[in-house]
Amino acid sequence: MIYELNHVGGPVQDLDASLDFYTALGAEIVDHLFMAGPQVTRVHLQLGTGLIELLHANSPAPDATYGLNHVGFMTDNLDADYARLIEAGYAELSPPKVAGSGQGRLAFLADPNGHRVELLQRTEEFRVPPITTGETRRLAHIALDAPDLEAATTFYSEHLGLPHDSGRFTLNQDTLALSPTWPPSTTPVNHLALEVTTPRPDLHDPDGNRITFVPVS
Repeated sequence: MIYELNHVGGPVQDLDASLDFYTALGAEIVDHLFMAGPQVTRVHLQLGTGLIELLHANSPAPDATYGLNHVGFMTDNLDADYARLIEAGYAELSPPKVAGSGQGRLAFLADPNGHRVELLQRTEEFRVPPITTGETRRLAHIALDAPDLEAATTFYSEHLGLPHDSGRFTLNQDTLALSPTWPPSTTPVNHLALEVTTPRPDLHDPDGNRITFVPVS
């Protein structure tokens, strides 16, 4: 069973610049690990209750692309959930395997609009109690383009089991927002919306991810 919307993540070109950007917004580093096998540094940042996973390769491929490119979900039965989703017709990207960190196992598939969805099964917990000391109170939502909103709704609500309301899918503390009409983005994840005490104009992080701000509700 899929029980948690765990993180949004992707590769970064300059790890220090990305860390400076997000910590200036109030994020805290809750996990920092060098994975010797793939030669990748993994950092989890927490904004409010939401986790952002940054991946930095020591020797990236010449054609490497950067930016948030997947959403990760926790499951208590990776093999069964992955097999069920593939049998339902969703595209296989990477079958279940041991994670490069050695922490549990993972797999990737594509949602109906081609977004990368990671399934994770592990015992490690990186999330800490909600961070509410700064201006950013929470990661309000992770936004994905959904040209085929009906198919995406079926995937996230019926097959992943996320409760939903008007294009927003919430599991535990975090929310995925889908729309066919977001303004265009240069990264696979359309934008992150942060709930803040004082709204401000949109920003872009060092890899071009758009960050929007909404007032505390």
